[in-house]
Amino acid sequence: MRLLRQFNLDTSSSRKVRIANLLLLAMLLVPIAATQRLPASFSGKASRMVVEIEGVNYGAFSPVADIDGLGASIGSSEHARVELSRDFVTDPSLYLWANSLMRGNTGLKDVTLISENAEGVEVARHTLRMSQPVAWTVEAGNPEVGGLHEKVIFAVQKIERR
Repeated sequence: MRLLRQFNLDTSSSRKVRIANLLLLAMLLVPIAATQRLPASFSGKASRMVVEIEGVNYGAFSPVADIDGLGASIGSSEHARVELSRDFVTDPSLYLWANSLMRGNTGLKDVTLISENAEGVEVARHTLRMSQPVAWTVEAGNPEVGGLHEKVIFAVQKIERR
């Protein structure tokens, strides 16, 4: 009170300043607290598909829709096209591996896809038998929040669920 009198401020104006500060703080924090997941976030509570190739974990990608149905539709002389994509590449990129195979430096590989639910519990495991990457891209993600978007497309001869 003495400090307020020294600067010729009354207590009602200091209360108004405090209330205004609280309202400003609330206006800043409420949108942040309400956001479930930013596109360029490091982690989030969503289902995902972890990719392993020859024992190397390449991180999480978005789940492949109806992978079981895709595997069942492959005929004896056909192949399936499996597309994996993810935002904000924090795990090892598939670039070096995909580029090497697309240039014909190695043979067909088996790729393991491990499906996890939002809690990180494994719910399914698929093996893409005799796979070959046919396309790989990385581009800027949402420019407002930064990050990258990586996509790789495989030609797959067989999909097995384990």
